Amino acid sequence: MLELKITDLPKKLSMFDAVDNGYQEQIRFAWSRLRENVSVLIKCEKQITPYLQAILKKRLASDGKTVSIIDGRPPAGSTEQGPRVMGMVNQLRSLVNNTEPNKVFLISYLDIITSTAIGGLSQEAKEIMTIIHENPLLVMAAFEDPDFPLPELIAQAFPARAEMIGLPRSKIAKLITTEEARKFAVESINLMSLYKFVSGLNPVRFREIMTIFAHKADLDPKIPEMLPNYMQELRGYTACGGASLSSIQLDRDIAGYQGVKKQIRENILNLLQKAGQISDEKEIRKLESIIPKGLIFHGPPGTGKTLFAKGIAEALNAAIYMVSGPELKSKWVGEGEANIRRLFARARATAPAVIVFDELDSIAAQRSGNTSDGGSQASHSMVNQLLTEMDGFRKEQLVLVIGTTNFLSCLDPAFLRPGRFEYQIEIPYPEWEDRRAILELYNHNFETGLTAGDLDTLAGWTGRFTDNGTPFTGDHLNALLRDLKRFLLNRGRTAVDDESLKAWFKHQEGENHLTTEEERVVAIHECGHAILYRKAGRMEDVRKVTLESGGGGTLGMVQSKARRPNAFFTESRLRNDVAICLGGYAAEKLVFGEISTGASQDLKTATRIASDMVAIHGMGGIPAPRFFAEENGQLSPIFMGQLSGRIDVILAEAQAQAVKYLQDNRAILDRLADLLIERRTLTQEDLAAFFVRGGV
Repeated sequence: MLELKITDLPKKLSMFDAVDNGYQEQIRFAWSRLRENVSVLIKCEKQITPYLQAILKKRLASDGKTVSIIDGRPPAGSTEQGPRVMGMVNQLRSLVNNTEPNKVFLISYLDIITSTAIGGLSQEAKEIMTIIHENPLLVMAAFEDPDFPLPELIAQAFPARAEMIGLPRSKIAKLITTEEARKFAVESINLMSLYKFVSGLNPVRFREIMTIFAHKADLDPKIPEMLPNYMQELRGYTACGGASLSSIQLDRDIAGYQGVKKQIRENILNLLQKAGQISDEKEIRKLESIIPKGLIFHGPPGTGKTLFAKGIAEALNAAIYMVSGPELKSKWVGEGEANIRRLFARARATAPAVIVFDELDSIAAQRSGNTSDGGSQASHSMVNQLLTEMDGFRKEQLVLVIGTTNFLSCLDPAFLRPGRFEYQIEIPYPEWEDRRAILELYNHNFETGLTAGDLDTLAGWTGRFTDNGTPFTGDHLNALLRDLKRFLLNRGRTAVDDESLKAWFKHQEGENHLTTEEERVVAIHECGHAILYRKAGRMEDVRKVTLESGGGGTLGMVQSKARRPNAFFTESRLRNDVAICLGGYAAEKLVFGEISTGASQDLKTATRIASDMVAIHGMGGIPAPRFFAEENGQLSPIFMGQLSGRIDVILAEAQAQAVKYLQDNRAILDRLADLLIERRTLTQEDLAAFFVRGGV
């Protein structure tokens, strides 16, 4: 149990006590192997090496063993000076031929002098490797820091391995004193609440931090902010070594996307929060076994994938490591894998931690099988190392791996196996509700003074495509509101009003002074859309029709409700959508006998819907239903000729449907356009009243 009375904790602890208490089983294992004349390689941080050496030396001496420490220091009284590395090499040379029985060599810095140099082993490493392998009867204990892995040829000389990394959860009660615990609790303490922030520390570092708290005031329940402040200070001490703490909050700083947030909470945050409240180790282990090791955010650029990763890190109070996929690549063979090993070692040391691999597909693309491609081979090696690190996670040290990619289909299938990146969460282009929430957030942040109605309008017209042909993303909306703020400041204003908002819209599209005739074309066009909504029985979807600029080059707009994400639509519903898109085009053609350039965006949307119907959804009367699109959802050029005719039929039928209905309701079209020109904007209520009156 991790719930203990404070008075049951140790009263005093030395650093030697802490190391011994923290790694009792591992130290006992290493000691017993050395007693049996078996060499041992101990993986640990350099900070605890002196304490481990002293503990092992004392125990081995009590067994009658002679212990010699090889650290490169000159003998006592010697005046010789030289590099410590060469000193260690010389000590090994002079001692290897020693035939004295029951002798054990402790090599403190074997990892530093033999770590693989760029391009191969150093000269010293080669010599030490030769010495060790030519003297197989040597009994040694060497220490390997996680940041300096031994070359495998040297590590092979150590049949026994022991790992002393981080704090075992079962030992934390032996590493904190009564006096220190009183800073975090009054009578009893749930050590899990403390452990989750210190699991990656070694006992010496943990004791150093606890010593700082020993001199602080005891926890006072009457001061509610005292414990959170202590915990935040503790987290500041443990999140170091190149890590940072995120300040992005999921609800405060990320607007919209409620479905995505729900997935994050249900699959990750709620589980980890519950684990922090449990004091029974058995129950904690059960919960840890179902917590995912990693997840992938995928979707178009600019939708906030990295922002969500930072939000998760903040919710976990986790150290965050941002890594660009291309940064991990290296022209030196093996360096990319070494970078990944070091990254995970640092993350475990500062757990809880979140590692974010941005542009994951740059190193984890599907394998081509081309063994002659050196760059591909290097990427494959990094993928294997990354998967090895994930598979070897210590559950007690929370390290969550998040990958972001624009193209999920490009990733190596090995990444998507259960137990690795278990969840693939799409961050799509924002829907109307998401855009409305995002705009509201930036309106507050930039203090632009937009009203609720203004935000509705902006959310509506940003449902169109940008100049680059893509839907608006969160990044686009951020840029839009920043542009509005600059526009206001340059005109001596801090907040928007109706006049300045209209001026900004004109600024967005360039000055467009419509003649009376041009204004009527726009009115007829927009009313054509509205009347086709009525034909489809979906007038409740229309929020308003306006002649005011929609920005981005639009001259008017019909603001409607956005589709629900992943909504279910029938073929007849999609055909109605195409007809609605073509309503403005058909109305212009009917009334004026020609069309304007204002219909181009509608044609693009109608074509996209019709193409998706044929290529993705098996609609449009194709003889054998199948999937004709590529992995990115676009119609494959291979089938373009075969399917283009089917797409044309859908568009032509929708156009004929729109023209027929508008012809039958020509009088209503004209009267609605007159009303729109008179009022400039018609709300949902205005439209309802108009049609209740029979279009008069």
